[in-house]
Amino acid sequence: MTTEGQGTWASTQRPGRENVRERLLQAAADEFTENGYAAAKLQDIARRAGFTKGAVYSNFDSKQALFAELLSKRSMDLAARVIDTVSGLGPGDAAGRGGDAIADWVVDEPRWPLLVTEFGIQAGRTPELAEDYRRERRRLRGELERLIAERAAAWGVADTLDARRVATSLLALISGLAVEHSVDPDEIDQHAIGDAITELFAGAIARAQH
Repeated sequence: MTTEGQGTWASTQRPGRENVRERLLQAAADEFTENGYAAAKLQDIARRAGFTKGAVYSNFDSKQALFAELLSKRSMDLAARVIDTVSGLGPGDAAGRGGDAIADWVVDEPRWPLLVTEFGIQAGRTPELAEDYRRERRRLRGELERLIAERAAAWGVADTLDARRVATSLLALISGLAVEHSVDPDEIDQHAIGDAITELFAGAIARAQH
């Protein structure tokens, strides 16, 4: 086979399974954030990714399963962002930098926290969705709890700082601030979000130190 023939053959190869999944996840992120979970259609997700609807079902059992994997991926991205930001910092700097990192995420992707809130509301009404939502939120909460516990140990307050409570409060605060930012971005702006989250961190640390 000639070099030219090899190039033509390579260019027409079918994409690998991982490549297909990544393209579907990216297309799903765009479709879900633009139209919401309830209105999003698998056919439109497939079209965005450049595949047929059959490609979606070859990789995901349902729209619910596709969203659950996307939720897991995005949730871990947030946890990784916080971990990278506060790693090695003292309590004062960590509170401020952690608040700023989360505020950046909320403002950079304003529709994503709203989408998670929408899915959570749907999950509260639909037992089948509740299992996926509960699993992924517990996973994110657990990851944040682990991060907070590690920092608390480094700061010498492991015995007095309730990492689980802080992680739970943090997720609830992010959800609320994201909704408020979406309807009033001028008032609930990046600085307001960062300040609110910093105060949560700083207050928890201060209580643990006394």
